[in-house]
Amino acid sequence: MKFAVLSDAHGNLPALTAVLDDIERWGADQVIVNGDLVNRGPCSLECLRLLQARFPGSRCIKGNHEAYVLACADDPLAADDPTRELRLFAHWTYRQLGDAVADIAAWDEHYDLDAPVGASLHITHGSRLGNRAGISASTPEDELVEKLGPARDLFVGSHTHKPLIKRFNGTLVVNTGSVGQPLDGDERAAYGRFTLADGRWQAEIARVPFDKARALRDMDESGFLEEGGAVTHLIRLELEQARMHVGPWMREYLPRVKAGEISVAAGVDSYLRSTKV
Repeated sequence: MKFAVLSDAHGNLPALTAVLDDIERWGADQVIVNGDLVNRGPCSLECLRLLQARFPGSRCIKGNHEAYVLACADDPLAADDPTRELRLFAHWTYRQLGDAVADIAAWDEHYDLDAPVGASLHITHGSRLGNRAGISASTPEDELVEKLGPARDLFVGSHTHKPLIKRFNGTLVVNTGSVGQPLDGDERAAYGRFTLADGRWQAEIARVPFDKARALRDMDESGFLEEGGAVTHLIRLELEQARMHVGPWMREYLPRVKAGEISVAAGVDSYLRSTKV
């Protein structure tokens, strides 16, 4: 049995197309989308419809960005909220998706396969601690125990945009990386390939080149940058460089934004100037 697990496409249609082509060539028996198919990029609806057309039997799991989009229905974007601009691109995605939001609302939070010894698995976007509690190479062992939770032979997470394969306490732990916005310095899309053979899981990370120039043009031409708020310019830079910028910006500027000391736009401008981009 062959499982393909992809995640964090983030509305990057050229990257998703390339990965789905690769999955088809590989001959997966099951395709699982481990969250963040949509949002944080320009072509969320197109990505959803492409997946549904190419792999109608795929299983989809919500990530934190599906949660952000679903929350837009009850988010008033109050004018006096200094953080409102951070949510503008989720609202932009919500409008782009239209009635397709209902498809996403029906997705699961995780996938469990109870199987004989050696073949059980758990798949979730982050970890057992939540869809933003990802597993990375730097996760301490005591924290990893909590994030993995009840024992499974294979545990698959995503969210960090950085792939990982390791064994821990008898569990094969895999982070699938990101299809649409890899942040590990390798600009190729990443997804996980899993093979169940002789009652044991084997795993590898596949790297797939995609048309990044087209993906950047989609950001430039879709209205995503103009209507999604200043942080979208950091997201574009992440796609361009395959390294993180939103996280460092949040750590440095978000407390000041919440305190009303600086606007999101001014903070992004300051960050870009300080990094000489």
